[in-house]
Amino acid sequence: MRMISLGFAALCAFAPFAATAQNPICEPTGEIVAAAVAARKGGQSAEAAKAGISDGLDASREGYAPAVQPLVDWVYDLPEKDLQKDVAGAWVVQCKAQ
Repeated sequence: MRMISLGFAALCAFAPFAATAQNPICEPTGEIVAAAVAARKGGQSAEAAKAGISDGLDASREGYAPAVQPLVDWVYDLPEKDLQKDVAGAWVVQCKAQ
């Protein structure tokens, strides 16, 4: 979970959203993490994943574009064995605990 804490700290430096008791960034960033994990498992390069995830953000999520790069980089730095776990779920839990 230490990697998740470091990843979350990096995200906070890029995300333009303030943390609150009901942290609104947790679910949307968890979706980005899930998409990055799926892209990596599917054999996409990190650059292709960043482009695809960024291009796929709808209007309500486009404010999260600055978070895509550090989150994808984090997912691609994880050990392969960790991809078998619920990475996105663990991200959301850790995010909500902040």
